[in-house]
Amino acid sequence: MSKLVVLKLSGHLINYEDVIKKTLHELRPLSKLVKFVVIPGGSVFADLVRELQKKLGFNDDVAHWLAIKAMEVYGTYIKSLDDLGITVEVDNLIEVYDAVSRGGIPIFMPYKILKTLNELPHSWDVTSDSIAIYIAELLRACMVILAKPVDGILDKQGNLIKKITKTDLQQLSTDVIDSYTTELLRKVEIPLIIYNMFKPYLLRSIVNGEPGDYTLINPS
Repeated sequence: MSKLVVLKLSGHLINYEDVIKKTLHELRPLSKLVKFVVIPGGSVFADLVRELQKKLGFNDDVAHWLAIKAMEVYGTYIKSLDDLGITVEVDNLIEVYDAVSRGGIPIFMPYKILKTLNELPHSWDVTSDSIAIYIAELLRACMVILAKPVDGILDKQGNLIKKITKTDLQQLSTDVIDSYTTELLRKVEIPLIIYNMFKPYLLRSIVNGEPGDYTLINPS
């Protein structure tokens, strides 16, 4: 089997269905090189959980699981935009391997496995960013790619950092990724790439290891 690559699609893309479709169209030919697993962001559905927590006052445990359920709602929306018929909703590792072996692209619904293992903090420090890395580790994926509404991580002068180690990343102050992602990267040896979600064509360069306008965070 080809190497697995975990791709998290930003929740911000809910307002740009054409970009989601273009991204899925990019994945189809690239699936001959690697096997993609899509992790949905939380999108407006997770934002609603935040608002409801403030309004209703439920605790972080409840908010954590509701926000993860929100990712699944967005995942179903992504699936609805698949006009190629290449995606399949899955909720466990066996279904991931089965889907990719059949040439499909699984959209991972994370609630079941995260609820079963329950290893992540119940906090807003944990978002779909760190969940994507966590699931990638479970899958023994070779790479995690985060589609974001920015080009990547910037230095203090506002220039795009194209390559950085996870050790140097800890010295930076950035809100491009959630705070628990930095913690997870200390434990796992998986390259993390951040690219602009409006430039799905960059996925070709990323998969082929070619330079481009994105940030690569190396494990060492």
